[in-house]
Amino acid sequence: MTTYIAYVDGACPNNGKPNAKAGWGTYIINPEGKTLKLAAPVPRDQPQTNNRAELLAALEALKRCNKPMPITLYSDSQLVVKGANEWLPNWKTKGWKNSNKKPVEHRDLWEQIDQFIQRREVTFIWVGGHTGNPGNEEADTLACRGARGECVHELTVAGEAA
Repeated sequence: MTTYIAYVDGACPNNGKPNAKAGWGTYIINPEGKTLKLAAPVPRDQPQTNNRAELLAALEALKRCNKPMPITLYSDSQLVVKGANEWLPNWKTKGWKNSNKKPVEHRDLWEQIDQFIQRREVTFIWVGGHTGNPGNEEADTLACRGARGECVHELTVAGEAA
């Protein structure tokens, strides 16, 4: 394998309500076949929303792909995939305003994601959620763990039992 494969997901029980608790998860396979599972809650001082969690998952995955190789990032979030593939260039051209001339939400995360896109070959691909895709299902499980307040950092070497 000559690329990183990353599956990312966010979760937010009670999204949009005062008691919402968001978390993110990412499942990464590096070029040597090692896997890394990560999850964490969205920090309490940040908006507790599903969109924030989805973007944090993507950003955290990109941060962990540290070798200068291409990255293929799979997400079941249209916000993440269309945002990166279609909307980001227009947001930047329009001074970080969306099509409704309003400020882009989560601009702080988008700017960091954009830095990775500028420096690396990153391909964002949409995958249907809850359709049995093993990588996406793993990322979903991790995101749910993050939303429950768990922090996960599990590295598995190729060929080892999980």
